[in-house]
Amino acid sequence: MAQEICRSVRPDIQAVSRGLYADPLYEVPPKVFHFLKSRGITPNTHTPTQVSAADLQAADYVFVMEPEHLDLLLDKYAQYTDKYHLLLEFAYGKEQAVPDPIVLEGSSFEKQARTLADAVEKAVGQLPHTSK
Repeated sequence: MAQEICRSVRPDIQAVSRGLYADPLYEVPPKVFHFLKSRGITPNTHTPTQVSAADLQAADYVFVMEPEHLDLLLDKYAQYTDKYHLLLEFAYGKEQAVPDPIVLEGSSFEKQARTLADAVEKAVGQLPHTSK
């Protein structure tokens, strides 16, 4: 979701979604596609992919949803520390997690999906513009 929202807000940014526990056999639930479409975003096909050192090396910014994710990246890939940002902290100055909406249903999913979408929009709006 974050990747597609980022791309819709800032097409000049090459947004790539990666996970710490990504399983390429996992299928993105229909509720994610419905949520994105409700925001006017046509989602692309997505295959969950584990984050790698090459991904981190290529990135200018790495946003994570939870402090635990930040800790895991710091432990495994400390050389890229300056690129890591907790999403809500970067967007709003709040050092707190965005619960993953994927595991939620109904109105809880909608609420957390909106929180995630709003934070991504705010965060990428603060990134420097690039020229293509």
